[in-house]
Amino acid sequence: MSKASASLLAVLMALLAPAAARAEPAVIGLARAYLGPQSTLDAIQSIHYVGSLERVDPDHADKGAGRLSLDLTFARPLRQHQVIRGAKMNRTTVLDGYDAWDLLQDNADPRKVRLTWLPPGEIKALRADTWENLFYYRAPPGGAVEDKGPATVDGVDCERVAFTHDANAVYERYFDRDTGRLVLTVRGTETFRESGEIRVDGVRFPKKIVSAQKTASGKDAVTTVTFDSIVLNEALNPDLFAAPSLVLPKAVPAAGAVPQKK
Repeated sequence: MSKASASLLAVLMALLAPAAARAEPAVIGLARAYLGPQSTLDAIQSIHYVGSLERVDPDHADKGAGRLSLDLTFARPLRQHQVIRGAKMNRTTVLDGYDAWDLLQDNADPRKVRLTWLPPGEIKALRADTWENLFYYRAPPGGAVEDKGPATVDGVDCERVAFTHDANAVYERYFDRDTGRLVLTVRGTETFRESGEIRVDGVRFPKKIVSAQKTASGKDAVTTVTFDSIVLNEALNPDLFAAPSLVLPKAVPAAGAVPQKK
């Protein structure tokens, strides 16, 4: 092959390459460095959070659930196990690749359960959320990362970067242009702000995440998640992501009627 042909081929390959592979925004490297060493981030296979969750909805103030306990695990490649425990009910949500389900269980009578297999739209949302928590600003499969330019948030000079999974799952993140610190995340109509710090194996994690979303009345429903402990790369029991039909008999008598996957 001549030098001219080789040069033309290189240009064509560059043009045909995915946008995310062609040009990653410069602030992304700074953002990863702010979190921790790249080698440590790449080696994270699972993250286990334990903490609490509190939601304040001004449109339904009479239905406040109070402070709930939260147990949340993300695992590569795309697995998630979340348990929210309240005084009356526990809710378990699980993602296992392309399958996901939601299990609601009565604390007073564990035989009272409601199992829901999640539809494709909700599964896609869980997959996007899991990817964003485990792959540290990498372009999602089939998606893109796009630099949207400078912006000012809370008086901080930021770079706005869009992480697009699909048309219904876009995370806009605002990074401090000097340090790489994440200042704000916007996903649809919801905003997320992080505060505090927990360091695990040299990696920074937020102590608290506060999300706000507009209600029908135009007010903000605010959810506050506070982490008490974070563990990386622990040995996970395979049953953590097992299909409910395999684990429910432990809590429900054999005669109990449990909805099965269709």
